[in-house]
Amino acid sequence: MKTQIIITKLFLSGLTVAASLVIGNQAFATSTQPTTPDKIITETSQKLSHVKVDKQYFSDKKSEKMIQLSNLEQKMKKIQISLEQLEEIESVTAISETTKSTKAQNVTLTTTFSPVPIQNSPTVEKKEQLTELKQQQALLKTTTEDIAKKQAEMVKQESQLTEKITQAKKQKEEQVKKTDARSMVINSAKTHLGKPYVYGAAGPDSFDCSGLVQVAFAAAGHALGRTTVDQESAGTTISVAEAQAGDLVFWGSHGGTYHVGISTGDGSYIHAPVPGDVVQVATVASYAPDFAVRVL
Repeated sequence: MKTQIIITKLFLSGLTVAASLVIGNQAFATSTQPTTPDKIITETSQKLSHVKVDKQYFSDKKSEKMIQLSNLEQKMKKIQISLEQLEEIESVTAISETTKSTKAQNVTLTTTFSPVPIQNSPTVEKKEQLTELKQQQALLKTTTEDIAKKQAEMVKQESQLTEKITQAKKQKEEQVKKTDARSMVINSAKTHLGKPYVYGAAGPDSFDCSGLVQVAFAAAGHALGRTTVDQESAGTTISVAEAQAGDLVFWGSHGGTYHVGISTGDGSYIHAPVPGDVVQVATVASYAPDFAVRVL
């Protein structure tokens, strides 16, 4: 009995360690460092794989303990039935002995008894067996309940990790769409390289700065206002150094911009500069914008 208790305690300790490792992994996943969707998907998928292994382990252990409990209950049932039968026999025997004693109450007997070793009756032995089995049953139930909790915890973590992967995949899809849209904006603007600047023009043969931007974004399915002031409020303001391909770069102050170009993400931009000039690629170093706006 003591051996079984020790084994059970060791087993429960093992469960605690396993759960601590999983929780540690989860804690690691809450890093504040920015990560890309691909990295999130890869790392979370690895954690999910480990959680699934742990979940299966606890599931197998739970099934094993349930079988042990069932076998133990069957054994207890048999002993209980046997105990009841023995108690019934002893009850009948006691009545018989009482009757004999009454008949012989007037007879005086002198008997010499030899020492006889005292042994437990079958009934006492059965009761002891039943008590021990009940203790084993209580330990098994405790262990099974603990395993069930750990299994439920694994199921919860599996659900959370699966949802995290789903969200990362959606984020990746959105990023791909944005990247494709940005590429379409740049490619559209490049098709107009060399076309002359004409104030108020928006293609197809000539452009002013905001007209070029409007046409390029329309090619990507994104409608923008016609003027630079309209366009500067179409997204989130960022620094020129943060500008990526497809972001807009502006000259002038907010609400009073007078020129706009499309960043190519490499320190350059495409714009329609001034009358007498053509749509071209220029560098930030040669003509530096004042701020940028992320539309996509």
